[in-house]
Amino acid sequence: MDDDWIDQDSFRYLIPGGLPKISIRTVYLFYEKGDVLEILYGRIILRFKYVALVAVDFLITPRNIDTIRAAFRNAKFITVFGNDLPAIVLTCKISLWLKGLDATFCVYSDHVHFIFRYAEFSCAASIFSLNRFCRLTGFRTNVKLLKVYNNCPS
Repeated sequence: MDDDWIDQDSFRYLIPGGLPKISIRTVYLFYEKGDVLEILYGRIILRFKYVALVAVDFLITPRNIDTIRAAFRNAKFITVFGNDLPAIVLTCKISLWLKGLDATFCVYSDHVHFIFRYAEFSCAASIFSLNRFCRLTGFRTNVKLLKVYNNCPS
């Protein structure tokens, strides 16, 4: 079976030979390529159909997210970033960027301070999460999280 790589929308797609093009329903966002393989071996992704895997890195920008959103218009987004504080902040930022919004975050040793829609918020770092961010700000996200602890998806 021949495999064809297609360059389109700033992405490189692999379309296995002989298969029709499909509409992507779910987009998984990872820190880096190595994480993708660990999750695949954890058999999480294998049970889903019509998925895209995107490695985003910590240096992701709103423009990159706009490109991903435009390429996968009707897909739901799931982050696979782990449960550390930088990962949680990145998940919040990506959730906002997917809706064309932004916030400023400052992470201190025991608190996360953030400004969203000209209002300032603060939360203890130990309990900060995307859910907590949404409850404090009233923001509604459509991003789901797949938490990874010690390289094992849960």
